[in-house]
Amino acid sequence: MGKDSYFCQMKKKLFHFIDTTDSTNNFLKKLAEDKLLSNNNLPEFYTVYTAEQTHGRGQGTNTWESSHGANILASIYFTPPLPPVSQFIFNQYFSLAIRKLLLRYLPKVQIKWPNDIYVGSDKIGGILIEHFLEGDCISRTIAGIGINVNQVQFSSSIPNPISLKMITEKNYDTKSLLEKFIDILKQDYHLLNIQNHLILKNEYLNALYQYQEKHLYLINGIETMKIITGIDLYGRLLLMDEKGNISSFGLKEVKFL
Repeated sequence: MGKDSYFCQMKKKLFHFIDTTDSTNNFLKKLAEDKLLSNNNLPEFYTVYTAEQTHGRGQGTNTWESSHGANILASIYFTPPLPPVSQFIFNQYFSLAIRKLLLRYLPKVQIKWPNDIYVGSDKIGGILIEHFLEGDCISRTIAGIGINVNQVQFSSSIPNPISLKMITEKNYDTKSLLEKFIDILKQDYHLLNIQNHLILKNEYLNALYQYQEKHLYLINGIETMKIITGIDLYGRLLLMDEKGNISSFGLKEVKFL
């Protein structure tokens, strides 16, 4: 094993650090596939983290920018107890855990649908979740996280970035923050059980950016005033127009303005 990659056991959680990789999601996906070929599974909450991603990915075709060693860049392995129809439940669980971590240091943190983490009108983090299906169940999930921690300069092409350091004027130990995040994920994992899904949904709505507020959205190329009223079973955004009509929209069908 090269000097830029090592395994470490921290608080009974297995972490794998690699100094540079194209994408932690890609790295962990390949690791999981290799394990499956040898009839093994990675343990729950197995985490790959890095100091630098050369091709970090966000939702869709978005990319993720990060200075070397300045931020949290990680991917985590799960085998969630969820059917495919409940994929967005996992999204709620994961994004709420990020929010819970950041609320230890910031007074207000919101989730911009579906999976961006916002402080005010600025983006401090994002997630990329990939589910793998077998039959009528989710066999495994790889959830990537990017949180701006100590970076203070960003490319001009990034529209609204912000970091913990920019807000608090303090430096943070990214590995320690990541450990705390994994602890939160473990503590809240029971919320994925079906009897707790309503709890997750309500917490998500209470944390939702622009929830129950009137704002402009771009829908089918047309700017229109709508109010976010909720999220449907499949994670689509529910928007109400000025006549009280409610419609659902997928990720590529609506844009925040």
